[in-house]
Amino acid sequence: MRSEILKWDNETAKKAKDIIQRWDIVAFPTETIYWLGADALNTTAVKKIFEAKGRPSSNPLIVHIWKKEQINGLWIIENKYQQQIVDKLFPWPITLLLKKEDCIPEVVTQNPYVWIRMPSNTIANEFLIAVEAPIAAPSANISWKPSPTSAPMVADNVWDKIDLIIDWWNSDYGIESTVVKVDEEDWKWKIWILRPWFITKEDLEEFFKWQDVEVEYTSKDKNMSPGTRFKHYSIPWEIIIIDNYKDIEQPINSPTAIIATKEWLSRENLKSIKNEKLLILERWTESNLASCAHSLFDLYHKCETLWIKKVYIQRLPENWLWFAIMNRVKRSAEK
Repeated sequence: MRSEILKWDNETAKKAKDIIQRWDIVAFPTETIYWLGADALNTTAVKKIFEAKGRPSSNPLIVHIWKKEQINGLWIIENKYQQQIVDKLFPWPITLLLKKEDCIPEVVTQNPYVWIRMPSNTIANEFLIAVEAPIAAPSANISWKPSPTSAPMVADNVWDKIDLIIDWWNSDYGIESTVVKVDEEDWKWKIWILRPWFITKEDLEEFFKWQDVEVEYTSKDKNMSPGTRFKHYSIPWEIIIIDNYKDIEQPINSPTAIIATKEWLSRENLKSIKNEKLLILERWTESNLASCAHSLFDLYHKCETLWIKKVYIQRLPENWLWFAIMNRVKRSAEK
């Protein structure tokens, strides 16, 4: 089987609906990354996602919806903070944990709760409307590889495993959504950030200002969150975080890459360095945080296709959006 890569139109919508209704998989774009989607209410369909990705069955999936009214009958909103997130932050790149109804099969998650997201991407929503089902979906890559931000990246991962890849250019943000859960601990309401991204801790603190709730990062519930328990965001070779050029091991005798901002490359005066084994990749500018994330996984993919043996990547500050970017970088550098 070879995947068809098609632009979104009425014929593609009909084909996508047919594939989903026969319990198979479609790769589709969102504003964050590309996803592998199947009918969230069908156990057979969801199992095929895990097989296509080589994903551990204990790693939960996110369920995507196109309208807030779908929550009724599928999930239970238990407190006012969950309700406010749905009311004010859907659709946006945020994923919320809610208690599931019995119709959500256990294969989606082995917990009594399930992750829910409402994409803001127009094509994602048209796809969800066309297939007439809530869609369970992880990132459209083989497990442990960087999440795909374009249809060609999806094809490089699952070309022979699915029928259809919906191509809609590059994802806007290039990193997965912020993942949050709300609960009460020690008589205090908490909004826990299990996976950081575009909606930052500072954003949530501002949103819930003057309310009796705290916003904190946590890793204590990572067994409940997609994309946090297993090695991820990686290429098959070594990734090393550096502060400056002198941190790079010398001599450089094998294919090596440096991924850094243009400001860092200028400060380190790397234009004067001549080495045919060294590939210098300018990934973003420090004045545009969104660009810093947008190109990260794409550059990881480029390093893999060029058979780079070692990647040195610039350390960034760890606040606001920088925190989310460094979260992905540090996890990709894990041994």
